Amino acid sequence: MIIDTHAHFYFPELLDNIGEVLDNAQKAGVGKIIIPAVDFRSCDTVLKLVSEHDMLYAALGLHPGDIKELDEKEFYRLEPLLKENKVAGIGETGLDYYWDKTYNDKQKAFFRNHLELASSYSLPVIIHTRDSVSDAIDMTLEYKDKIKAQFHCFSGNTDELNRVLEVDNFYVSYCGNITYKKSDSAVLVENTPVEKMLSETDSPFLAPMPHRGKKNQPAYVVDTIRKIAKIKNTDEQSIIDVMRKSTEIVFPRIFK
Repeated sequence: MIIDTHAHFYFPELLDNIGEVLDNAQKAGVGKIIIPAVDFRSCDTVLKLVSEHDMLYAALGLHPGDIKELDEKEFYRLEPLLKENKVAGIGETGLDYYWDKTYNDKQKAFFRNHLELASSYSLPVIIHTRDSVSDAIDMTLEYKDKIKAQFHCFSGNTDELNRVLEVDNFYVSYCGNITYKKSDSAVLVENTPVEKMLSETDSPFLAPMPHRGKKNQPAYVVDTIRKIAKIKNTDEQSIIDVMRKSTEIVFPRIFK
């Protein structure tokens, strides 16, 4: 069974066609999907979705791009939601210096709050690191003995990758962009042990080849796995089997 650890089902591209999207996923061998929220509105949508569909699970958090107008005290509205059924993790959280660097300190404060909450509730953290990989690793390392972490859609350099790989509880995942012709991610995949990888799509974004230009969906994760298997010079089923075992370690609640 394949697990898509990162699909944003509250976007209309997926939500409006959820029956078809889930059917496509199952036909492709995807058995479980984690939906990471990015704000309080999507938290509510995610909780509703996971209550309605057996194969869906929730991660709850506030994306760094969605906290600029929030008062830090509002963060704690998140905590009661973690007690809801089928909450498997915290996120999507992290740092994003790509769009706006005017509130980096606030991003760090919110990110730290997520890390603290993950430690308190023994939940894994899904971490966004766009143009901020080094700082995100620095902060997460402070909690390396307290949490499990997934550095999603990893895009750092090899030195940053090695910093992540040195920690037993830290994992990375790669998206469909590693299949693009101009992608420079092959060296990262080559240097990442399969045992430290999780599978994800980041749907509806970053559809892999040959679906580039379409809205991504969990069924397309097989194309990213196929690319990883090619880079690793091994068979796809071996990759799937190892990734499943790693997902059981990081997200044990989706297997209960």
